[in-house]
Amino acid sequence: MSYAARGANQSRRGFALSMAGMQHEACLRPPWTTENRVRENCTSCGDCIRDCPESILVSGPAGTPVVDFSLGACTFCSSCAEACGEDVFRNVDTSPWSLKANIGQSCLLNAGISCQSCTDACDDMAIRFDMRAGPVGKVQVLSENCTGCGACVSVCPAKAIQIHTGEAGTS
Repeated sequence: MSYAARGANQSRRGFALSMAGMQHEACLRPPWTTENRVRENCTSCGDCIRDCPESILVSGPAGTPVVDFSLGACTFCSSCAEACGEDVFRNVDTSPWSLKANIGQSCLLNAGISCQSCTDACDDMAIRFDMRAGPVGKVQVLSENCTGCGACVSVCPAKAIQIHTGEAGTS
């Protein structure tokens, strides 16, 4: 897709962020912001990254913030939004994002290996363990309870859990 077709900012910085974003479409941005807000308003100062008490924000495309759930969970403390001096973040009184957990086929339970790491890590009770299914049980993500915090991601020994926009689920 061409730069002009993306409706990108005409500044050099906007162009650079747009081109970098073309290679990193799957970046997860911090809560209370969007890819477009980051591309249009982020100066890559790093204040949000430095102020994240969970240390899950890392420098991504063009030095802009990206969430790395392999480092831990988001507690929705709003420190990132409070640290930002630009118009990158929305009001923190709104829903932080529409991210949900999805458990893939590489889940150890699918291989007959008992594991409940994700259910143990989920404070929101969004992951239900059902011992009635199969020889070692099965997990199900309850979309209505999932906040997309990512607590389940870093504890999964099979790396079977991804956080993404949309409905929660089990593949």
